[in-house]
Amino acid sequence: MAEDRDVLIYSKRYEGGVRFVSRMLTALGRRPVLVSEKPEDVNSVHCAAHIVVDWETASLEELVAAVGAAGVEPTAVVNFVDPLISWQVRTARHYGLTGSEQGREVLLSKARVRAAMADRGLSSLAFATGTAASLDTDAVTSYPVIVKPDQDSGASRLVRRAEDAAELVSCLKELAAAAGPETDVIVEEYIDGIEFSVDGPVLDGRFHPLFEVEKTGHDNRRHHDAGLLISPPVTAQVRSAVGELSERVRALCSSLGLGNSWLHVEGRARADGTCELVEVNPRPGGRSYRDAIRRACGVDSIDMSVRMALGERLDGVLADATTGGTELLAMLPFEADRVGTLASATSIEELMRIPGVVDGYLFENFRVVTMDRENHFAEALIAADSVADLHRIAEQVRSAFTFTFE
Repeated sequence: MAEDRDVLIYSKRYEGGVRFVSRMLTALGRRPVLVSEKPEDVNSVHCAAHIVVDWETASLEELVAAVGAAGVEPTAVVNFVDPLISWQVRTARHYGLTGSEQGREVLLSKARVRAAMADRGLSSLAFATGTAASLDTDAVTSYPVIVKPDQDSGASRLVRRAEDAAELVSCLKELAAAAGPETDVIVEEYIDGIEFSVDGPVLDGRFHPLFEVEKTGHDNRRHHDAGLLISPPVTAQVRSAVGELSERVRALCSSLGLGNSWLHVEGRARADGTCELVEVNPRPGGRSYRDAIRRACGVDSIDMSVRMALGERLDGVLADATTGGTELLAMLPFEADRVGTLASATSIEELMRIPGVVDGYLFENFRVVTMDRENHFAEALIAADSVADLHRIAEQVRSAFTFTFE
């Protein structure tokens, strides 16, 4: 037992940034304790202790008992996994820790977020909810629609598009087969437009947008990110939509009484200048977002999130944040093309020999078990003086980058 130092790190399917968070907590003099559903979790060696909990079947009482049996006295809960938000909130509430506000649980459910936005006059998007087996398809009167799990749909997991009632029925059957007939799903009006994202902290219930991205390419068949993700946005309708949606999210956060945390917000800007929320995630954007935010804004989104979970006041961070000047940044992701394990790939070091490539990552031995979600295993971060140069450099990266899955 490490009195006044134990910090729980929640993980599911090996996700949650465990290794980085563990190193950070150790440097801060804290004792990282991994909580996951995998007894053989590869990240356990990076933590001082490991508690195994079946997230699907266990109760809070069982988690508390396991924590006590391990001699752990939690002083904070760190969680970057969307479907574990409820666990995070309930655990924090039980131990009287930061992050226990009731409003945070609303963000766990896409349907609850939609309802909260509609109730407050912040959205007019049509939607219907139910289970995959029993959703009332007659309640859906306008098409096309997006169909997805109400929870645990990160990385575009099991997202579908239906053009008509027959396709909706088919999509619901697919979700029932893949996730179970009792899985809660949401069917919502398709937003025809350009997708974008906004990242920033919530401090005392007020959302502060810091890093804005326009997604210039989108895989409309699989609903995955594709092409360049450019910051700051280059299209007038997206720039306008970013400001409008940020104000709506700020109003939502205030009404929910959210405490200090980080949000990754996704939206779509229509051609007529209107916009709608796609989803809001109470954690930093993944992949290269952290590196891009540090370069553009001088803020470390992960570091800030962890420190807020520890209960630190970080009001001064925003005063020192920058907007990145005139530099344009673009993230160029690469996604697996089949189920299997990454056998070979061009190194990031080689890609960074291309002028304009300033950072990137490659997940070695990346394993793909399903194509029903985004499987981005590499990404290049590009900096340039113009949008044309960003695209030119991106083409050089695509030409140079090769990979095989076996």
